[in-house]
Amino acid sequence: MPSRDVWRSLERLVRRVNAAAPDSVEAFDRVGVSCVGPVDEQAGTVSPPYVPAWNSFALREHLEELTERPVTLASAGAAAAEAERRVGEARETSNYLFVVADATVDSACIVNGRRIRGAHGNAGAIAHVTVDTDGLACWCGSTGCLEPYLSSIALETEMNRPLRRANPSTIERAGIMLGRAIASMCATVDIDTVFVTGGVIDAFGDELLDVARRELLTRTRLPNLDGLRLIEPVEHIGSLLRAVALTVPLGEPITRSATAR
Repeated sequence: MPSRDVWRSLERLVRRVNAAAPDSVEAFDRVGVSCVGPVDEQAGTVSPPYVPAWNSFALREHLEELTERPVTLASAGAAAAEAERRVGEARETSNYLFVVADATVDSACIVNGRRIRGAHGNAGAIAHVTVDTDGLACWCGSTGCLEPYLSSIALETEMNRPLRRANPSTIERAGIMLGRAIASMCATVDIDTVFVTGGVIDAFGDELLDVARRELLTRTRLPNLDGLRLIEPVEHIGSLLRAVALTVPLGEPITRSATAR
């Protein structure tokens, strides 16, 4: 991610990809794009943390002008959740939370087979659920959010070292905070399955997930939450396929030609 001229860099990349496409590839007819939240699906704007030049940036409008195609915009968590139920392990699951713990934390929630969106498209996001009332400062301006305990940017800044060199106490704390946030969401929307993935999960591994599961056992005592599952998907679905999932209507398979578009 460039520190300046972010849109110009993206514009050049899109133009290069289009120019390099062979004649045998079917021309695309729609565009899907995801961005770490918060987003505003209604306005078509994004405000990714750590990219100040893109505060309320009209990404959908810019892409529609560039590609001359309709653009579907959603958060990174929403795109991941949509892809997981179409080509991943959630194909037989109607109610679940999908969490991506990477540079930032993003998530979305599927309820009764439909993604809940909210007023702006951020429903199901747990990055700013309060997990510690006297906790760490968050980029959003509040304190105690899940984000500074689970995002790789915040963790590496705090530790001043790569994730792979995190000490056991940091991993345990991350697992506890993740468990707290998940417990709050599951109690609120009554879901029984949570998928978690991302670079932080890859780096911290089963140690983090085991702590999160133990925390869930202490905080999910309602009978409707019995059997709550915390799952790390075996197969990683890439960002491009996640974006494609935003453009394909439910019931329409994601084929090779759809992916090319």
